[in-house]
Amino acid sequence: MTDLLLVRHGQASHNQAGRWEGWGASPLTPLGELQAEALAGWLAAWPSTIDRLYVSPLLRARQTAEPIARTLGLAPRLHEGLREISFGQVSGLTQETFRQTMPEVYARWQDRRNLTFQFPEGEQRLAFFQRVGRALAEIIEDSGGQQVVVVSHGGAIRAGLAYLLPETMQNWWGYALANGSLTHVRVGREGNVLVALNDCQHLDGRTSHEQSAISEFN
Repeated sequence: MTDLLLVRHGQASHNQAGRWEGWGASPLTPLGELQAEALAGWLAAWPSTIDRLYVSPLLRARQTAEPIARTLGLAPRLHEGLREISFGQVSGLTQETFRQTMPEVYARWQDRRNLTFQFPEGEQRLAFFQRVGRALAEIIEDSGGQQVVVVSHGGAIRAGLAYLLPETMQNWWGYALANGSLTHVRVGREGNVLVALNDCQHLDGRTSHEQSAISEFN
């Protein structure tokens, strides 16, 4: 049995501004840094020893992982498959600007069931889901029977949940994931169990914030 502790990065500057970011190098805000420290403290008190730390190579994820790695004494293992989806030409836009400047693309994006949707010069939705699924399969195979922290992104964690819990695939968009949240999935031979979704109990008044539509998924 493997316990996956899926961490969404702390608040980054694009979250604060309500912009799409994707593969860009958006850094954590001061609030995001506090969230990362709160995560590290929460994981240090985890009831079982945490054995490994996997991290998306994007800046905001690496910055979130730094205090976790330091506190737990773990070396971060960067994994390209944990990146957020590439938004291509949509990167840097607000949702309203996206809607106004690319109305046809925006309409296709809104159909969550359309897995062939692709952002202009960006990534196809199905290819993104497959990439994240392969990454988690590799992590599970390499870390069998251990407690593993995975620091990634809102969209990537949703794609991962769809892979780990295929019976809820059609509802993948509905998972609420706050910045600095922790989602716990127990992976076993007899099936996978969602133990906790969007756990934010480690975030107090100083380290929580209102989520915008954009900040929830990239």
